[in-house]
Amino acid sequence: MTWILAVILLVLAGDRLIFTSSDIKIEMNPPVLRASVNSEMIIEVYRINILGFKVPFSKIEAEFLIDDGKNLIELTGEKTGSSIKVRSKGIEGEAVIGIYSVRSGVQIRKITINILPRDVALN
Repeated sequence: MTWILAVILLVLAGDRLIFTSSDIKIEMNPPVLRASVNSEMIIEVYRINILGFKVPFSKIEAEFLIDDGKNLIELTGEKTGSSIKVRSKGIEGEAVIGIYSVRSGVQIRKITINILPRDVALN
């Protein structure tokens, strides 16, 4: 009987650790844009669990809006969902994108995108 209770407790703890979200993570690939009209970046937002892994079977519905730097970047594709494609307009500077929850309208995070000159090398 104790083995059965131990297994049930282990399953419940595993469920809590793996399937419960503790934070969100924002990935920007590549991390910066270039001052070229061909430079693009994909921003993806997803939930992570307490172990730092992506929560299985979970999806964030977010809306992406340009808060600052509309002359520097443009959002292409759907502006709602869990990812967005950002394209540079060919001008260097810094732009700010606000990420908002579709359900509540509350701002989740603000991210700054650096647009570097075309000839700057990154380490």
